[in-house]
Amino acid sequence: MTSSRLRSALLRGAVGLLAAVQLTACGGSAHNTPRSAPHYASGTEVGRPLPAGLRRMPLTDEQGRTVHLSDYAGRTVVLQDVTTLCQELCPIDTATFVSTARQYQDRADDPSDTVFLSVTVDPERDTPAQLRAYRRQYAGAGDQLPQWHLLTGSPADLAALWKFLGVYVEKVPQDGAVRNWRTGQPLTYDVQHSDEVFFLDGSGAEQYLLDGMPSLGERRIPGDLQRFMSARGHRNERRDSGWTATQALGVLAWLHHRPT
Repeated sequence: MTSSRLRSALLRGAVGLLAAVQLTACGGSAHNTPRSAPHYASGTEVGRPLPAGLRRMPLTDEQGRTVHLSDYAGRTVVLQDVTTLCQELCPIDTATFVSTARQYQDRADDPSDTVFLSVTVDPERDTPAQLRAYRRQYAGAGDQLPQWHLLTGSPADLAALWKFLGVYVEKVPQDGAVRNWRTGQPLTYDVQHSDEVFFLDGSGAEQYLLDGMPSLGERRIPGDLQRFMSARGHRNERRDSGWTATQALGVLAWLHHRPT
């Protein structure tokens, strides 16, 4: 047990050192920019284009506007699968995802070159109003984090997107004892899904994947969602393994400086 903890500590230290170099690259420095994909336990280099049909399919953002992945051509897209009514992992995933977006906004020379998209796996309940409330929990009121958007779409279109990206999604019955944290409506089903973050380059090709739940670190879950989380979700808050915002920033540094 002691040796396992020691190995974990050494690994985290090595990853932190690598990421510190990569964060410099996010700011635009030509010195020590990453030339090869970062090697993280939760990371995989991919390198495959999204089909044109998926890039052109209509999605709806938290303001009710129609958008398409193709609208972001020429920009890096960081995309996560999420549901606003998850009690176990999504609040943690989103906290780390938003932390990545916030740090990138603060450090990058041109934050507008990257967009962060949280796309629902539960389009029946994740309406624009629900997505707006979820965004407000993490980003506050006003136009904070303008590069972060939450998206929904038709069940058929989203099923096609998740199938291509390899995201497991399954609707399972729920007894109604749990209620929507925003509306108070009983929840009669849950949506179980795998947890991934996808990095798409400016041409719409998937270049990197971070798989599994992240390490929350010092971040905190917002109030309404903190109260909504299950006991298992609160146990997950205390985990110290998984991908981190620093690693996600390292992937962005590589994407923005890799040879073409």
